[in-house]
Amino acid sequence: ALSLLATLPLLLGALTQLAAPRAARWVRSEKSLVVIGALTQAAVHIALIAISLSGTTSLAPLLGTKIAYWLSASIMVPAWNAWMARLVPAQLRASYFARRNALSQLSLVVAFVVAGWVIQLEPPVLRGFAMLHGVALVARLGSAWAMARQPYLDAPAQRPPRLLQLVRRARWRVALFVATLMFGAQLAIPFFTPFMLGELGLDLLDFALLSAVAIVSKTPSYALWRRLSRRYSPIWVLAVSGLLVASVPIYWAVSSDLRVLVFAQLVSGFAWAGFELASIQLLMSDAPEDAQVEFFALAASLSGFFQLVGALIGGFCLRAQLLDYTAIFVVSAVGRASA
Repeated sequence: ALSLLATLPLLLGALTQLAAPRAARWVRSEKSLVVIGALTQAAVHIALIAISLSGTTSLAPLLGTKIAYWLSASIMVPAWNAWMARLVPAQLRASYFARRNALSQLSLVVAFVVAGWVIQLEPPVLRGFAMLHGVALVARLGSAWAMARQPYLDAPAQRPPRLLQLVRRARWRVALFVATLMFGAQLAIPFFTPFMLGELGLDLLDFALLSAVAIVSKTPSYALWRRLSRRYSPIWVLAVSGLLVASVPIYWAVSSDLRVLVFAQLVSGFAWAGFELASIQLLMSDAPEDAQVEFFALAASLSGFFQLVGALIGGFCLRAQLLDYTAIFVVSAVGRASA
């Protein structure tokens, strides 16, 4: 059940992104598709509230709900990227996305702390989850309302090229870099939590500390990476941050000291901030003007498929005892660095 919940929604979400160009044309604009996707995600939280309150242990409702969540989230990605590529001028992207991502991380920290407090405070854990999904429902509706109020710039009135033509003439080096690095990352990412709670025996306070450190460290990091991308270049930031991302699993492989792991999470937050900031700028620069949604759909599907394969390989190696946690972290570092 856990394997299906971790992999099937991810695979279907990756494949769904290929339908984003046609879906955007069907609803007349990328903005409309993004708003519809956000509203669908909000509706999915109603099902999650029902599952929490009923306490059902049946796989089908939870799997179906998670698939619906991933499908609605995934089909938005290419449309949102194409919309933002036209809405945010190239010279402002580093500054805009650095501030936007920093605010997102700050919100994530607040949500993480509050959610942990609610679940710990509310004696029936499932009732606490139901409350949190109710808050998430309201927040996603607010997100959809905010996006609906944003301006929309029409795409060039050209017939987009066929996918094979786009594959031949678009620049794919950054997209391949991102997909390869994410493949290496997903060899280990799904297994950090069971490693912390099971192998290291961390209590929930230490687990929350480690999780929060990575989130908190990203918030100020965007401003530094923004300055570096202006002084050097986004491709330089992508390369340096990618190498730092590759170094993170090594800390987990060589030490179980909480202080070392806190440092590893600091490095992780800093590195992923640079990677996210540079990759979105570069992908937007690589997207052809007459086929932006198609380009982002292919790039996102490629990355999603690579992530799925990485997670499956990592899970198989651990389950079959071909590798232990230390070895899988080292392999993940090599996979990330290979990008």
